[in-house]
Parts: sequence; C-alpha cells; structure tokens
Amino acid sequence: MDTGLNLSIIVAVSENGVIGVGGELPWNLKTDLKRFADLTKGHMVIAGRKTHEAILLRLGHHLEGRTTLVITRQKSYKGLASAVEIFHSWKDVLSSVKNRRDEVFVIGGSEIYNWALPFANTIYLTRVHAEFDGDAFFPPLDSDKWAEVSRQTHEADEKNSHPFSFIILKRKGMARQFVNLEYARHEDQRTVMERIHQQGVCPFCPENRVPGEILEPLHRGKYWIIVPNRWPYKFTSLHAMLIIERHIRFFDELRPGEIAELTELLGWARKTYGLTAYSLGVRCGDPHLTGGTVDHLHIHLVVASPETDKPGYERVRFPMGPKLAPKTNNPGS
Repeated sequence: MDTGLNLSIIVAVSENGVIGVGGELPWNLKTDLKRFADLTKGHMVIAGRKTHEAILLRLGHHLEGRTTLVITRQKSYKGLASAVEIFHSWKDVLSSVKNRRDEVFVIGGSEIYNWALPFANTIYLTRVHAEFDGDAFFPPLDSDKWAEVSRQTHEADEKNSHPFSFIILKRKGMARQFVNLEYARHEDQRTVMERIHQQGVCPFCPENRVPGEILEPLHRGKYWIIVPNRWPYKFTSLHAMLIIERHIRFFDELRPGEIAELTELLGWARKTYGLTAYSLGVRCGDPHLTGGTVDHLHIHLVVASPETDKPGYERVRFPMGPKLAPKTNNPGS
C-alpha cells in the first residue's frame, strides 16, 4: 500500500516468531540494541502502551532523542514527558505522521506491528538464530510482498547471547532506487552502480558499504566520514566527499551535533592539506534532479588544479540538474 509515508518497522524476531516474553526480550544482544538506537535516534517512533511501559521499566526513562507516539485504549493515559504523545487508535497516529518526510519507525508490540504491516515499506529485521518460549509474536511475512535487500550475520560473543542476522526487507514494487545510473561518468563506475542498483540499497549507508567501492576514509568523525572521490573530476588537485553516516536526504535534516562536526571536518581538511581555497557542492534528494548518482546527503569538497597550462585544461564544473533529453530528428516521435 503506497501512502507516501516513509514508515519502517524495526523488530528482533526468533526463528519461531517470538519477539518477547513477559514484556522482556528473551535474549541479550547489545549489538542489536545499539543498531536500534542508531537507526531510530532523531526520528518519531510508534509504540503500543505495553511496549512503551516495558521501555520505561528497563531504562528508567523514555527513549531519549526520539519522540514516542504511544497508542493506548486507556482514555486517561498520559505521557510523562514532552517527547511522548498519546493516541487512542492506529488511525489517529497514522493521520498525525502522514505528511512527515523523514522515516517513522514502528517498534512494537505485536498488535501495532499487525496494524503497521500494510503501510510499511521497510522492515529492519534482526533474526535471532534460536527458538524461544514467548507470549508475543511477530506476524508471518508474505514472501510475495517482501524482498530481502541486505543481510549481515553475526556470531554469539561476549556482547551477544545468540547468533543473529541484520536483515533489511523492502516491499516489492516499492523498493526505492538509491543510485542513478544516468550520471555515471566512467565505465567502471557504471559497473559498480549497476550492481548496487540491482540490490536496491544505499551504498553510502555504513551497513551496505562494500570495501573498494567507497575508498578508505581520509578522516572519520562521529557523524561523518571524508573519503577520496573514486572518480574525481578532471583538473582537480583534491576531490573528496563528506558523507553523513545515517541515511538522510536533505541538509535541513541535520542535527546540531552533525552540523558542528561538519564545520570541524572542513577545518581539519583545510589544515591537513594546507588549503587556501576550496569549493563545496551539496547534493540533496532525488539524484535525477541533483545531477548526482546517490540519493544520500553528501558534500563534494573540490580544490581546482592551479596548473592551467595542462593540455586540455578547463575549469572544474559541478554538474547540477537533469540531463537534456536526447535530440531527435523526428518531431512526431
């Protein structure tokens, strides 16, 4: 169901469909909890009352850095923090978030997942590779409706009680394409982009990066990395990209800490490379309209070569906007 809403489900599920027992998780996966926090921070999350109260009991406070939309049938139920909003039906909460551009996460429990499934276009599934007794279950998924686009498997260790896999599922027919092949400037670039296009994942998101496709970072911050552009523009002495580590598309979605670190990293680059001048090119949103290849906020840091006597020298041009349609000699075509 395409509502235009960017609704995602995030859930950990055992091999036999269990998601909880007595309001608790029947496993201890610290890596999964970190992933949950990393994905949902800065976003709205939708939870049933019991899930919300289980979080309050476990943490001693609501989910910080997020606005929690709690669904409950209890008319007198009140949120205990400004970051908690109360709704009394799925219809009401859906109406509240329908015009949001950023990703909204559904975090449980079973009944809320059932309501959300027809509206979601992404499922961040942690498959726990064991079976458990439980009293809360995730609804079965129709394989005709969902396609797996990413999987990372982890073994049990000192932080994780059981082996598990991080799986990303996209609704078939709705999987977004994160790359634009039209603007590939080199043959090997097109080959890389075609592989990514087939997978339907964002190559700039940390969980999807393939060694060699994005070069080793020149510098890594908490929120950003700076990497050399694998396919630099002609006549540049430096062409790097600053890539935000979480998947956002627009500059106005940046948080204060991310903006502050961006300024720091530009200062690092200026000092490290002794720059007396540089140019920035920012790509936000649909790459078909930005002239870019990847639908993930990134910034080009470009230093033009001062060697104007090089054969064929021309000024560095940062392409923006869609390409012109090819001309045709048949006006009726």
